[in-house]
Amino acid sequence: MTARPTRLCILNPFGYELFDPAARASKIFAGAEVQLYYLARALAARTEFAVSMIVERPDTGAEPVREGVEMITVPRESRHFAQIRDRIPVPSPAYLAAMRQADADVYLQRGAAVLTGDVALHCRLARRRFAFMAAHDWDCDRHHQRGRQYLAGAYYFSALRRADLVYAQSDFQRRQLERHHEVASTVQRTVYPAATGVTAGQREHVLWVGRCLDWKRPMAFLDLAEGRPDLPFAMACPAYEGARALYDSVTERASRLPNVQFLGFVPFADTEGLFRHARVFVNSSTAEGFPNTFVQAARVGTPVLSLEVNPDGILQTSDFGAYAGGDTALLARQLDRLLDDRQTWERQSANAHRYFQREHDIEALTPAFARSLLSLRSR
Repeated sequence: MTARPTRLCILNPFGYELFDPAARASKIFAGAEVQLYYLARALAARTEFAVSMIVERPDTGAEPVREGVEMITVPRESRHFAQIRDRIPVPSPAYLAAMRQADADVYLQRGAAVLTGDVALHCRLARRRFAFMAAHDWDCDRHHQRGRQYLAGAYYFSALRRADLVYAQSDFQRRQLERHHEVASTVQRTVYPAATGVTAGQREHVLWVGRCLDWKRPMAFLDLAEGRPDLPFAMACPAYEGARALYDSVTERASRLPNVQFLGFVPFADTEGLFRHARVFVNSSTAEGFPNTFVQAARVGTPVLSLEVNPDGILQTSDFGAYAGGDTALLARQLDRLLDDRQTWERQSANAHRYFQREHDIEALTPAFARSLLSLRSR
């Protein structure tokens, strides 16, 4: 007798747009949604799994199955209810009902949220397994239990400790989870499909990609552009709910810099072209998890310059960019050196692509990830 597939339910509220770009979600998706999209597709292609995904229902409606993944929709959470849940972790009836509908063996959720607590609650009541994936360094320390979000943070931390399997993005996150929460975890690298035809091509601009949030420091990138008026800079920087004033300031300043092409929101499918044509990618965030953008750059041989983020020291150990340690003046000098030294650029470009193939190729990493999820069902 053939064993039935393991039923896996992935919670990815803002991820439907990645399956159907014509259906805009209520919030801009980020790296967590992208990772769940790629993993869902990869696991759905395997006979050992039957994959469902819980998503917010887009205005255009959602198709019941996309790329082998069954879609279970929930109504958009009202702003008033979301504000309440940010302070008081009231379980969501809609998500609890959707998880009951999924009737999965294993539930997978990524990124610290009140939703993490809801998944842990459902799994405890239904006696199902819960796998959690960290999406940011802040998910691994005590960041989410600060100020007015103390109760919501406590709800998340309680869920984290109840997870049957926890994935970290880096060795640093693994150590932080152990240090702050006494939670054991396994490192699961960010994954992407390999790019085709990776060549030097026409490299045109210095690139920045990210949501317009304070901690991503978009103004630091504009400082860099202002200091090099001879270079073209491109900025994919969508507005984010609750940060409209910052977005208006960034767009206004970018409009005064003739060497900056401000792109605002760019559909995910179009971002590969931005990375392919970039001479260098710049990250100016104060903190991240393992940035998807590092991997997007590496897969097409684009060197990375980072102001403050350098997970596990990869930019030095794999030599595909430079790390400024928070020093904006050093970041500007590193940009000058990289673009003025063709030999260094070519070496780091080749190293970036080799690093991607070694550490982030989804075909190479999916089998081990699948085995870890399958092991939960047998516990």
